[in-house]
Amino acid sequence: MPRKIDEKKTRKALRRLERAKRAAEQAGTPDASLSEWEGEFLGSLEERLETYGSAFNDPGKGDTEEALSARQALKLREIEKKAAGKARKPMSQGKGFKRKTPATGPRSREIHEDFDPSPPPPSKPGPVRATGPVPVPAPPGDTPAPEPAPPRAGGFKPRVIEGGKTRL
Repeated sequence: MPRKIDEKKTRKALRRLERAKRAAEQAGTPDASLSEWEGEFLGSLEERLETYGSAFNDPGKGDTEEALSARQALKLREIEKKAAGKARKPMSQGKGFKRKTPATGPRSREIHEDFDPSPPPPSKPGPVRATGPVPVPAPPGDTPAPEPAPPRAGGFKPRVIEGGKTRL
């Protein structure tokens, strides 16, 4: 079952084709002249419009009430602009998914920055300070609390990294 196309829309499309051909011929500049493909394209559109009233059959390619598909209308518009001397500029080469600003550095933390590869200098014997919880004296009559373990001997010294949330 053929589609019903409004005759006004078919005539309008045919007039646009004629105007585009005439404008390209009258321009006289090599940039505005139609290529072989564009001439064939306009000729085939004209033939289909006169025969069927529409230049396309697939309803997925455009509005079923229009005489030209969306792509055909776009190409016709490009040909009209070319004939008017306002040719379409080719797309510029994009930059893809690159960052707009240069990266300042890695966003991750360096895991070896806390580690000191040189062995610690030998320590002088002296008073040993406990770095743990302070022992609380036991109330009289209770058993005495066990003594805290002495600090570990080794090269690892934890480092506090400033930052984070502050409490007011």
